[in-house]
Amino acid sequence: MSPAARIARRVLAAIATLTAAAGSARAEIPVPADWIEVGATASTPAPVGPFAGLWARDAWSESRPAALAIMPGAGDAARVLHAYDADRWRPFPAGQHEAAGKIEDQRLTVTLSSSVSARYRLLPDGRLFGRMERQGTWRSLRYIILENITGNGAARRAALAETTARPWKMVELPITDPDTGTGIALTATYYPAVRSGRAPLLLMTHGDVTPGSERLVARHGELARLFVSRGWAVVEVMRRGTGGSGGKLLPEFRSDGPPTAAYGDRRMAADIADIDAALAVVRGWPQIDASSILLGGQSRGGLIALEYLAARPAAVIGAVNFAGAGWCEDVERASLQGRYTGDRLAAAGARSRGPTWWFYAESDRCSSPPLVRGWFDAYRAAGGDTELLMVGGVPGDGHGLIHHPVFWEARMLDILQRLQR
Repeated sequence: MSPAARIARRVLAAIATLTAAAGSARAEIPVPADWIEVGATASTPAPVGPFAGLWARDAWSESRPAALAIMPGAGDAARVLHAYDADRWRPFPAGQHEAAGKIEDQRLTVTLSSSVSARYRLLPDGRLFGRMERQGTWRSLRYIILENITGNGAARRAALAETTARPWKMVELPITDPDTGTGIALTATYYPAVRSGRAPLLLMTHGDVTPGSERLVARHGELARLFVSRGWAVVEVMRRGTGGSGGKLLPEFRSDGPPTAAYGDRRMAADIADIDAALAVVRGWPQIDASSILLGGQSRGGLIALEYLAARPAAVIGAVNFAGAGWCEDVERASLQGRYTGDRLAAAGARSRGPTWWFYAESDRCSSPPLVRGWFDAYRAAGGDTELLMVGGVPGDGHGLIHHPVFWEARMLDILQRLQR
């Protein structure tokens, strides 16, 4: 099994744990009784007023359901209660933490400890976008999108028990299977935009799926929440034969021998057909601006995004590539003379017309920095419009860079600002 396949299996196993937990009964997020009714009666004066109340229905890192209660403090300060259910992936118990908050420039900032701070701002649809950062020897950054919980005490406690609630919903994209001509559906995770009217869209796709994990749904929640906070909608589509999507999966490795360039080309043609079909559906949604669709992907999905932009240069406005590769470096060296991904990217650079942004980590066990820089140079030399961010210090295997926004948030915000001009 390739390093990428091993990574994917670990990630999908974690997703499976989350999915199984979601189906079981859970206690409510522990908010004390004197905080449950906060903001329920009298109006609260500025500057705390817009933030006052009880907020819930999302989870930090998709795994730790959270609630936020905010009330006026002394002067212009706010009293803020962070409450958490037990973490589904790590041994962090349920609990709460009260701290003082400060409101400046329509943002609420809360210092939770000497190394952890949180910042919140209201979104156009009335939800609350949160950004929690941990500094020091262990640096991390997470996002959350919370709803204002109204009603009486019983209704509020019921909302705190909705520990599986998230700011996305599962949808099905009806398509015609390119292989059989029959009607099937692609499974997708849809994050609606926070703005009225038609919104720009990020269409994301995933990496390779290992045998036995085909029905698990992959999500990249930090990236999606950041885009949503900036007025975008996000659709994360599962390609044929994965995550509950209909049709047949072409697996990473052939059952009858080592990978070949011809097999890789066949897989890429199938993947591009899946993106074609998904885009044909979402372009018809009245809430989506069909002229402002950005394609993105992680691992194999990153390569697909670049290849799609080359194959359909007028279909999307650009591509975001996180750790993209056809196969891991060791597999390509052993079976493909070490050239498959590089050759495809050089050819893609010659045909692409939109901007691309590449995100890789120095500690990526699938693709080494010299290899990635060679791909990047070949893509750019062929005429491709591209920028590369190569970062160090990513914990563990840097192939999972997409799950660590502390390393790419600033660059992504710059990209979003440029796209919105």
